[in-house]
Amino acid sequence: MDPEPSTPRNPEEELEQFRLLLTADGTSQSLDTAATAQGVITVRSKRRLLKRAAAISWSLVPVTFALSFYLIIALGIESRPLMFALEFPPLFVAAFCTVFLAQKNFFTYDVRQRRFGQAAWATRRWRNGDRLEYSIYLARLERVRASGKQRGLARNGYLVDQDSWTEFVAVFLAHQAEQASGSENSDTAPEIQPPTAAPVEPEPMVKVGIRWRFFTGLLLAGLGLAMLNFVLWLDLRAVGDPFGPSLIAAVGYILFGALPLILRPVLIYDVGRVSVKYPGRAAREFPRPGYERLEYSVYTGCLCEVRADGTRRRVARGWAREQAAWKVFVDRFLDDHASSRDGVGQEMTR
Repeated sequence: MDPEPSTPRNPEEELEQFRLLLTADGTSQSLDTAATAQGVITVRSKRRLLKRAAAISWSLVPVTFALSFYLIIALGIESRPLMFALEFPPLFVAAFCTVFLAQKNFFTYDVRQRRFGQAAWATRRWRNGDRLEYSIYLARLERVRASGKQRGLARNGYLVDQDSWTEFVAVFLAHQAEQASGSENSDTAPEIQPPTAAPVEPEPMVKVGIRWRFFTGLLLAGLGLAMLNFVLWLDLRAVGDPFGPSLIAAVGYILFGALPLILRPVLIYDVGRVSVKYPGRAAREFPRPGYERLEYSVYTGCLCEVRADGTRRRVARGWAREQAAWKVFVDRFLDDHASSRDGVGQEMTR
């Protein structure tokens, strides 16, 4: 007997699944904004924050340089670490903010034509068979090759305007689901597939470790940079000291790579409960006292615990976790707590 045909998915119903966005107080509101009505969504940066930071930093640059000259001439202090600590931070922040402000926005997305504008990265090195997808696991827009190789193009961050990013992601996910639905319901003849084995029941416990290769690579890069800095200092020690920007970068790489490797936190999902285990310490369950639920946000790629007033605290981030296990965890979490259909956060009751 022929199996019953599956009911085709309605794109309009799937669009409704992503038409809600999370506001500052944790409530949801409709995406029928002026930008969507006009057919173009503009993903912006936090320009007000950048302007304030740039103005303060540029005003501090001459002050720090004057202070360093005063310390050298009047007090006879010629410590390079001190001079670097005074002069470099405001100059770096000022240049960084200025570069961001020079870009009017990150990119625009035409809702009707489903095309990106003012985004050279979207078409750079484009090949036949490539496609753009949004990863709910890493909260980033990716270019996917025909071979399945992925490369991140845009990611949610602190300097990204959250409202415009949320609006873009919600609409793009709806288009992505609609496109997948259309390909599944195409009129082409179905491909004959060999018989497959019965599905295996998933393991009740999911353990998600850290990205060992990623953090080990950072640690090795920091050690290599520190060694290179030391070798160069041996050649130039008559005219300088080993302290400089390269050593600061080396220390940053070493700390950023070594701390996760030392702490080795393991995220555990077992029978609807989430906990984090550190070596030699008892597992800590989430949500902790004072928080009422856990939510996973497809807009930030983070698992958060939420208070009754909507205050959030991150528990785990997708980019820092072992990717295959993290995807299994997210899928299991969303499947087990699918009472909320807004795609923003899934509530977990204990």
